[in-house]
Amino acid sequence: MATVKEALNDESMGNVTGGTKIPYAIQPNDTLQTIADRFHCSVEQLCRWNNIKESDALQPNRTLFIRF
Repeated sequence: MATVKEALNDESMGNVTGGTKIPYAIQPNDTLQTIADRFHCSVEQLCRWNNIKESDALQPNRTLFIRF
């Protein structure tokens, strides 16, 4: 299983600690499930962290926050 650092492929992720919010720009063809899989969280967590519903349409370039 990939670590968060590997999933993001970003050297700065080495400093991520509990409670940290990471911004993620939605990409074309992203779904809540693909984002949840990428960051090893659930769709329900993504929705709660971002005050959205599972039925909400994702818009490219909108920012979601991932919590660690």
